[in-house]
Amino acid sequence: MAILAHSPHTITEDVSRALDPGVTRMELVTLAAHRDMRVRAAVASRVDAPMASLISLAHDDDIRVRQALAGNPTSPLWVLRTLAVDRRPQIHDVALARLRTLNGVA
Repeated sequence: MAILAHSPHTITEDVSRALDPGVTRMELVTLAAHRDMRVRAAVASRVDAPMASLISLAHDDDIRVRQALAGNPTSPLWVLRTLAVDRRPQIHDVALARLRTLNGVA
């Protein structure tokens, strides 16, 4: 008999938790691995997300997660470089613009 694990929270509740300024860093790490991209994108958008979570989320295939990372002012340089080679212009363009700003290129 297989035991099916299910979250006691709805996706909406998990997104709210991911955006809650009072959530702990450990909870953010857990939420960054959530099965739903909306929750992962919420974590990717947070300026206080743990660095390891931001780096991990740079490998996410979902466009919304990668867009949130590209727009996050605290995404590390390595993450921005990874996103700058994304074939999708809505990610590539934002990441490249951020890299230019960081390098002082107008």
